[in-house]
Order: sequence, then C-alpha cells, then structure tokens
Amino acid sequence: MSKFTRLPPVKAMRALEALDRLGSAGAVADEMSLTRSAVSHMLRRLEDDLGFAISEPDGRGIRLTARGRRYAQEARRALDIMSRAAADEPALSGELKVVAPPGFATFWLADRIGSFTDQFPDINIHVAAARVLGDIADETADVQIAFGAEAQLRDQADLLAQVALFPVCAPSALSAEPGLRKPSDLKRMRLLHLVTHVDWQRWLEAAGAAKVDPRGGLVFSDMPMVQMAAASGHGVALGDALTARASLESGQLVRPFALSIPSRWSYYMRVNAAGPAGEAAQAFAAWITAQLDDGARP
Repeated sequence: MSKFTRLPPVKAMRALEALDRLGSAGAVADEMSLTRSAVSHMLRRLEDDLGFAISEPDGRGIRLTARGRRYAQEARRALDIMSRAAADEPALSGELKVVAPPGFATFWLADRIGSFTDQFPDINIHVAAARVLGDIADETADVQIAFGAEAQLRDQADLLAQVALFPVCAPSALSAEPGLRKPSDLKRMRLLHLVTHVDWQRWLEAAGAAKVDPRGGLVFSDMPMVQMAAASGHGVALGDALTARASLESGQLVRPFALSIPSRWSYYMRVNAAGPAGEAAQAFAAWITAQLDDGARP
C-alpha cells in the first residue's frame, strides 16, 4: 500500500490543516465557524479512522504530533488542488481510470460524476466496473473502489463508507394480495441475492422470520442485476442507502420493512497518488469524499 495515500473527509482535512497552520483548536473553531468541541470531535473521529494519533495535549490545548503534521501537509496538498480549480488557476488534465463495483458505479457515481467533470473539464475519465466486488488490486486503476470485508481490504485501502442493508421491492409487491405485511410473508416471495445467501440469512434472523428459507431465490453477481430484478417485480432484494437511494426516491423501489442490519461489507478506496495521474486521482478521491460528506453518505 506504499504508493497509496489516505484521504480523510474534506471537513476533517480542513480542520487538520487549520490546526497545523493556526496552532490551536479554538482558532480552528473560529475559522471554520464551529464550536471547539465540534473541532475536537472531528479530530478524534479522524484519529479513529486513521488508527494513529494526530494530536497530543499541550498545556491547556493540543498540538499536532509529528505524524499529524506530515498528514496535515498531505491534506494541504489535496485542498490546494480543489482551491486552484475553484480559483480558475491552471486546470488539472490528463487521463484518469476509475474502477468501482457495478452497483456503486451505476447507481451512485454515474448520477453525480458530472459535477466533477464540470470542475475538471480537462481530465478525461474512464470508469470501469470491477470484475470482483472485493478486488482492490487492479494496478491499472488510478482510483479504485471496492465493496468487501474489512479483514480483506483494511490493509490495502481506506474506508470510504459503511452501509446498512434493508429489503427493497417493486411497489406491486406491496399492493398485490396477500402482499407483504410482516417479515414471515417473505416465504411467499422470491428472494434476490447478491453473490451469497448470507445477508438474507442475517436479515431474516434479525427479523425473527425463522420459517423463511434464506437459500431460496436467485443469486446474481452484481447489484444492478439484483435491483433490476427487484424493480421488475421478480422478488425482494436487500439494498443499501448508496445504491438504492435513487430508485427509492423515484418510487421504482419501496421498503416493505423498516428493519436494517449492518452490512458485512463496506466500501473502500485506494488512490494511486504516485502515478502519472496522481494529482487528478487525489482530486477525484477528494471529490467523492466531499460528495459523501455533503449528504450522500448513508
């Protein structure tokens, strides 16, 4: 993982950079129009995400650790990329390859990527679907996003988003008799699975629907096929707030039950900052993080 940099949320990068520049949490709070406790909470959460200390007590205040100062320099670089674009300074250009899971690319990225290309019109982007959901080892990618288990990905990439799973189906599944009134009614429905039966098994156990067989139904290799089958009325799937949001907002899909469970898998991202498209890759990763921070994070 030596050639990949960690990219924290934009607000956290701003707080870290400001603490390095201003020297106190109070000054950071004033600059960012936040309370001092909010700044402290943001920095503690950043430390939890990174797994190392970025600050330490200093009398009645705090100061950055040596590693925190180095991280602040990286944060400043990423923020500078964004600010140069906003100031209409010389734009970033070149080719950028982004690899992402089919569901994330189709239902989240494709819906928002225009705001990045508007900001960086001279970056030519090639978006490719990952062949394997948990794969993060595509050396041709400048930015790669994977959906997989923490144990598999935490040492190779940085956590991007955690999600919860809940049933989704076409509206007709609710209106047709006898319909879905309680979780046990799922025994009359076809279950739609992504790769494995395990997630449905976990949800049914949490719902107390022991008589529903989690092994029945159809198994698909990617989320777009799962959601298409669900929206077409062919069964009930498990969705998450990232990939199912647009279909839920449009009414193409509905949630028959409120219960959700934490997914076994999360979204991770790694960025090839040392490659020929390094600055463009960092800008793209910072843009994704900002999009999630601004309301798209589940």
